[in-house]
Order: sequence, then structure tokens, then C-alpha cells
Amino acid sequence: MSGKDYLEKVRGERSLLERIAGYIPGYRGYKEKELRRESDRLVRTDAVNRLKAAKNAVRRNFANPTVVQKLSGEDAYRFDALTSRLDRVTQRIDRAVAGYAGMFDTVKVKEDKLDTVTQHDLGLIEKADAIKTDCENVNKMQPGNTDWGTAMDNLISKVEELDGLIDQRSEILRGLAG
Repeated sequence: MSGKDYLEKVRGERSLLERIAGYIPGYRGYKEKELRRESDRLVRTDAVNRLKAAKNAVRRNFANPTVVQKLSGEDAYRFDALTSRLDRVTQRIDRAVAGYAGMFDTVKVKEDKLDTVTQHDLGLIEKADAIKTDCENVNKMQPGNTDWGTAMDNLISKVEELDGLIDQRSEILRGLAG
């Protein structure tokens, strides 16, 4: 789903009364801002849900005590590093500044530039989905072997890349302010 698709989804779910009120002067601009806020929230929620699913996929494999006992110290570290980084990134996306500033917010975001933020957020979803898929694939491997360790290291790197995308999102919003 593209960034515009999320906005259109929110627009399409408006009630008849909201559509009629959209013709009232002044109300339309207000409602458009609310639609953008809802679209932004939906995009970020989608990314968060994919990351939570990724973490659950990894944790499922380690619910079995015999699997955990077979891990070396380095492999246990990889597991802990991955799950803690997934937690951190998930929370950062969940609590990220909205791609919209409210009427009384100190920092205003230019309305015509919000598509850039929404497009960036779509990249967050795509990266989160790739991480989820990789976590599911790691579960098919035998923990403790070389391939598993390499796959875990790659996953940790992808989560760190996603963390960098969140930083870029903040920079984009700062660039849109003013």
C-alpha cells in the first residue's frame, strides 16, 4: 500500500455527515489535517505490528528450554541483542512524532510536504516486513550453527538500519517545519 493509499483509505471511510461537512468553509481544511493525522497513525501502527510479529516469531523458537540450553554465550547474546533492538525500534516508531502538527503545536509542518513523510513511513513498513520475513526464516534454522549466527547478525544489522530510518524521519520532519 502506498502512502497515498493509506490517506485514501481514511478518506473513504468518512461518514455521510463528514462528507457533507466537508463542503462547509473552514471545516474541510480542518478535516483534511485530521485525515492526514489518521493516515500517519495507520502507517506507523502497521510498521509496529509487523515488528511485534517479527519479535514473536523469534521468541517462539526459544520457548523450548532444550533449544536455549544448546546456545553458546555468543548465540544467546545474538538473541538478546536482536530482541532488545526490536523492542527499541518498535517503541521508537510507536512513539514517533506524528507527521502533522496540531493547531496549537509549537512546530508546524507544511501540509504540502507531508507526502514525503508518508512515503518515508512506507519505507519503514517495507523494512519492517522484510525483518519479519527474515525472523520467520531464522526460525527454520537450527540455533547455534554458523548459518544461524550469520542470519542473526544480518537481522541485527537490518534492525539497526531501520533505527537509522527513524532518525531520518525526524530529520525530514525538522526540514518540513517552518
